[in-house]
Amino acid sequence: MVNRRTFTLKLALAIAAAAMTAAATAAAAQTAAGGRTAAGARPRRAVIVFGGSGQLGSEIVRALLGAGHDVTVFIRPSSSRERIAGLPVTLVEGDVTVEADVERALKARRYDVVVDALGRSGADVGFFAISGPHIARWAAATGVRQIVLHSSVGVGASREAYPAELLPRMERLFAAKQVGEEAVIASGVTYTIIRNAVLRDPPEGTSEHARLVHDEKVYGTVSRRGLARLTLGCVDEPDCADKIFHAIDDTLPVFR
Repeated sequence: MVNRRTFTLKLALAIAAAAMTAAATAAAAQTAAGGRTAAGARPRRAVIVFGGSGQLGSEIVRALLGAGHDVTVFIRPSSSRERIAGLPVTLVEGDVTVEADVERALKARRYDVVVDALGRSGADVGFFAISGPHIARWAAATGVRQIVLHSSVGVGASREAYPAELLPRMERLFAAKQVGEEAVIASGVTYTIIRNAVLRDPPEGTSEHARLVHDEKVYGTVSRRGLARLTLGCVDEPDCADKIFHAIDDTLPVFR
């Protein structure tokens, strides 16, 4: 009887040890794949994305969701939902040029991170000088921890990097975006500004190699998918705190 009990105890201990080893292996595998079971993994954050239904914004939304974040998209009532159809996001309708709409959105719940991926083309570039300050003001007032702003090479000190022959037609855009950048920097909220010069999306399935550089004289091409990955990487990342970056992908051709 004693031998049987000893054998049973040893068997139970062996089974328990095997289970712990298997659990540790699974946790390590999930961590290697970007999972959240390991100690020190980044926590789930509540993120609101302005411009989240656009070409860049929708890529960012997908990247955030893939990492397990709780995502809200601020969207104009007239904007298409096609790019984010079926995604598990909360939609908040409003006009970012109307301050009361931005205030309402940011007061509706507690957000950890604001991503500004707004885009406008054509003559309506003054939009950025309105939207940026609205977002920065109410992000600060509601206790947002971080603002990630997507901007353009050609703003501020990066003006030197932009092709001189193209500057005249871009002056209004860069001036408006500079207002937005300055509002974010002055807000008191931890900020990350990611500028891009040329956006080119390679064919689906093509690998991207986007990276962030501190040099404001760098001019290059980057994909929207690459920008989305870089945005995700800067959420809660101390090395991205209160920094201005240029995003480039050395594998993509540079168009001027």
